[in-house]
Amino acid sequence: MAEFIPDDLLKDFLTESSELIQQVEQDLLALEESSDPEVLHRIFRAVHTIKGTSSFFGFEKLVEITHHAEDLLNRLRKAELPVTRAVIDALLKVNDQLRVMMAAVRAGCAPECDLAPFIEALRLSVEAPAPPDAAVAAPARQENPLPPAEAAAETAARALTAARPDSSDTMRVDIRKLDYLVNLVGELVLERNRMLRLSQEIAACENKDAAITESLAISAGRLSFITDELQNASLRTRMVPIDNVFRKLPRLVRELAHQVGKEVEISITGQGTEIDKTMIEHIHDPLVHILRNSLDHGIEDVEGRIAAGKNPVGRIDVDASQQGDQIMVTIRDDGRGVDPEKVRRKVVEKGMFSAEHAATLSRRELLDALFLPGFSTAETVNNLSGRGVGMDVVRTNLRRLNGSVEIDSVLGKGTVLTLKVPLTMAILPVLLVQVSDEVYAIPLRSVLETVCLDCNSVHRVEGSEVLVLRDRTVPLLRLSEMIGANCTQPASRAVILSVNETRIALAVEALIGQESTVIKPLSSLLRESFYVAGATITGDGRVRLVLDPNNLVQGSSLPYAIQQRAS
Repeated sequence: MAEFIPDDLLKDFLTESSELIQQVEQDLLALEESSDPEVLHRIFRAVHTIKGTSSFFGFEKLVEITHHAEDLLNRLRKAELPVTRAVIDALLKVNDQLRVMMAAVRAGCAPECDLAPFIEALRLSVEAPAPPDAAVAAPARQENPLPPAEAAAETAARALTAARPDSSDTMRVDIRKLDYLVNLVGELVLERNRMLRLSQEIAACENKDAAITESLAISAGRLSFITDELQNASLRTRMVPIDNVFRKLPRLVRELAHQVGKEVEISITGQGTEIDKTMIEHIHDPLVHILRNSLDHGIEDVEGRIAAGKNPVGRIDVDASQQGDQIMVTIRDDGRGVDPEKVRRKVVEKGMFSAEHAATLSRRELLDALFLPGFSTAETVNNLSGRGVGMDVVRTNLRRLNGSVEIDSVLGKGTVLTLKVPLTMAILPVLLVQVSDEVYAIPLRSVLETVCLDCNSVHRVEGSEVLVLRDRTVPLLRLSEMIGANCTQPASRAVILSVNETRIALAVEALIGQESTVIKPLSSLLRESFYVAGATITGDGRVRLVLDPNNLVQGSSLPYAIQQRAS
């Protein structure tokens, strides 16, 4: 290992190598499907680049393992060997080990490891029998004409710019700098709100200078415009393609399908949809849990699919798109679907509902029961599922992101899960409402509309209040009662909230308006408050609590008959 490596060069090496390793994984999976010679050449070039750059930095173990992989890839390029599953498996294991060794370098350690098992796996993959049609007609390419030392120097020189889409319009920025920028923008948003409030208060004064008032109003408007532009520009710097998560899914599906003995192919669309980098890190686990359940519970084995008149190869489609300020990810499989009656029996067996209650559950509510903690339709526990934690984790993780998950399924046809998450957690549009001289913030993405309350539209059903809204009955909850506040005046408005296709009407005393604000975490004293998600500072400089729409619905303790009508 070189005695001294400049930090900037080492960081570039790690970044570029990580990208190449990820690309090699994707290309190996593609090669297994299509046996495309150009894909094979691309894999060889990537491994050769990692080898040359590792030699430049003196990472001998990295050079050794990539050299053996390079030998095998070269034989594949010359069509001396067929591309088989054993070959792909061995190369994927080597690629995984490269990732581990890069992590060691990133931690400041030498990339040392016992390479014998990986070299042996490469050797055995060559000796493994191959099906007759497994060979790849790959044309041989001329080897690098330089002597080895010059070739390594040439590779090292260009390695730091390898795999960049276009160096003229792309750049890498330290995420800590971007976080600092976004935090500053958040503070600017708060100051903008304060100035707008000040402008409104001055405008309401009786004795005021018209010129000063007009100038202040113009300045406030200008500040608002610039703040919005800066906010949008800064948030875009943190947006990354959701493909950063999606590109890991084909490998996951391949390995899990092989583990359960099924044939499954995955199709991915919408990879270019952009989302905040911090959100990327949180949606990976929900996606993994959904795919595991789909492969174990949803997709039938080959015999089952043939008996059902389906293609022997199962299919999973993953799609991402942007809708307003939310990202929607849809996971669809063509498996057996969910049997509502089986779910009804399971919730009774597990003691989640009484037999009488379970008998009244609608199809929508039975599907929603899949997300209950401890629920599973599996008869036995295996390495993939059966413990009743997967789908519960999905909903819990998404709620932490102010997101949601919905499920729809047709028995014998398949299942569709739709994840909805905000573009970013940095800025939160809220609706400000008043209850008992206090102002609370409700995330705007859960608000469908606001309506006036009057005695003719409020009724009682089984002892609980409901709101009749355009011939539809919606459960009516009074925020003052839920938070234990004394009403100073009758509730005059209702906020219609929608959470996971369930609607409720939240009665409040008054509506204050809308703001784009910054949500702050609660202190340890308030962290366990069930209905509160965080806090914010409004335009008047006061701290306001941000309510959690999910828990408002969950903790409402509504009679079941009313919830059923609401859905």
